[in-house]
Amino acid sequence: MTLEASFIISWTVFLFVLLIYLSFYSYDKCVLFQDAYAVCFRGSIQKEDGQVAPYIDAHIQKQFGKKYFGVGRVTGTVDRNGNTTSVTGECQVKTPVRQLFTMHDKAGWKIQTRAKAQIINPTKMIRKSRMAGNVISGLTE
Repeated sequence: MTLEASFIISWTVFLFVLLIYLSFYSYDKCVLFQDAYAVCFRGSIQKEDGQVAPYIDAHIQKQFGKKYFGVGRVTGTVDRNGNTTSVTGECQVKTPVRQLFTMHDKAGWKIQTRAKAQIINPTKMIRKSRMAGNVISGLTE
């Protein structure tokens, strides 16, 4: 009876620890995408077109902050392609026995996410909308 109990207790503890690490992984993945999109969106609505990437570079580490559980350093990169900007975030979940929980030649517990936002100038959009509204109201009178 003692031998069976020792196996059951050890497997129960192992499963609880695994569930805790899986929940850390899920939480970190969701928060990383949220932070990447938030900084990407804030950069995409800058008034000057040339300020998008510098704004994101300046604020990306502040946005990532220290809210992640059980990960190493969170890094991010900015890429601009035409009128679209994207932010890629990466981090590695620290597990005590990584080889045991990871398949061969896979990234394993590495979290990587990418968020995209279209670059717009809100001031220009509001002015164009008002101008179109004025033209339409002038035609209906």
